[in-house]
Amino acid sequence: MSSVLINRAETWSLPEATAAGAIAAPLVAGGVCAALIAAPLALGATSRSASLILIAASWFLFLAWFLGGVLRGRVCVMGHPMALPAVCLIAFTSMHWAVGLSPAPVASEIEWLRWVGYIALAMTAAGTVDTPRRLRVFCAALAVAGFAVAVMGIVQYLTADGRLYWTWKLENGGRMFGPYINRNHFAGLMEMWCPLALGMALLPEYRLAQRWFWAALALVMGAAVVLSGSRGGTLSLGATVIAFALLVAAQRAGKRAVLWLLAAMFLMGGTILALDRGELFERYKAVLRPHQFQQEDAAAYRFAAWKDTYKLIRETPLAGSGLDTFATRFPAARSFATDLIWTHAHNDFLQFLAETGVIGGALALWLLIGGGIEAARNLKRTSGTATGALLAAIVAGCIGFMAHGWLDFNFHIPANASSFAVLAAIVAIRGWDEA
Repeated sequence: MSSVLINRAETWSLPEATAAGAIAAPLVAGGVCAALIAAPLALGATSRSASLILIAASWFLFLAWFLGGVLRGRVCVMGHPMALPAVCLIAFTSMHWAVGLSPAPVASEIEWLRWVGYIALAMTAAGTVDTPRRLRVFCAALAVAGFAVAVMGIVQYLTADGRLYWTWKLENGGRMFGPYINRNHFAGLMEMWCPLALGMALLPEYRLAQRWFWAALALVMGAAVVLSGSRGGTLSLGATVIAFALLVAAQRAGKRAVLWLLAAMFLMGGTILALDRGELFERYKAVLRPHQFQQEDAAAYRFAAWKDTYKLIRETPLAGSGLDTFATRFPAARSFATDLIWTHAHNDFLQFLAETGVIGGALALWLLIGGGIEAARNLKRTSGTATGALLAAIVAGCIGFMAHGWLDFNFHIPANASSFAVLAAIVAIRGWDEA
């Protein structure tokens, strides 16, 4: 008799639990999107308090997704192709501060906590943005948010007289754009969000007016990057657009759409000419006159910093010295005189090797290869569909962001790093299909 009662109770409660889990998933996906949009507005979440709030939000969303999966009876935390290498990388980098190998253990621990937050947010996104409809809503929201941030940056550039949010003057110099203190980091965000608008413009069911609406959003974001004066960002955005064009052209019925989009990109030039205040093109032309650069802007200076970073790699080749230890170790290896503090190598990949060594580099390579292989399969499986266009946009944005990593330190900006982690996790979900 008791077994009958138990079975009846289970039969009654299972639909209720399933319904609750089904409702929770879109809400959690919306929370992930909201976190990604809010982080750039908080100056890229670069302050310790802002980054800790982002970490806390990431873990709250992760727990909400996990509990929702428990209610549905379906939780697969390690089923993602990037999950195992990510967990191994986190476990390895924790040893530096836990065992005392890091010369700056507090800095290493805080940076490690940020990484844990990125992975938690990425796993949550992979578990909730897992249907074509949710993917479309997610990409549309980020594209509209990117457009709003770009417009804010353009208006601020024209009216704020170098004041962030029209209020704060940068005390230590620098060239801000939008909500970012550093224009290169604004460009890093646009490299990932701009192609999402291009992907939305290629959805098969859209009419011409709808396609041009999304293309216009992409044009404004691209124009804002060029207007910001970020040379590395402009170059990386160009790589993003080229990658997107090639990926879409490889899909069925994509060649004509790509030609229209590339033609539309020329409108960006007229927009920039109309908004330039006379200093923008001088900055880009300065690339041809390196002897006139200010010292910290010189390409040769950056190359010297990279050579000195290689010295750090040779000092701790196997396991590195720990996350966020570059600023502590670099003064002893620096070969040039400067009054400024170099907190980053302006090359994310060299700095990563200096801080995690060959072991960390191998784990990161495993992570990228695992995600890349699954992303390639998903692109092939969804070729010529709306989902395929959006996945191609995400892949192109990740390619452009990583290209910029060779010239800057966007991976150390929490708002940008979290966006990259989430987008990479989404595009590498196993079994993407239009159905």
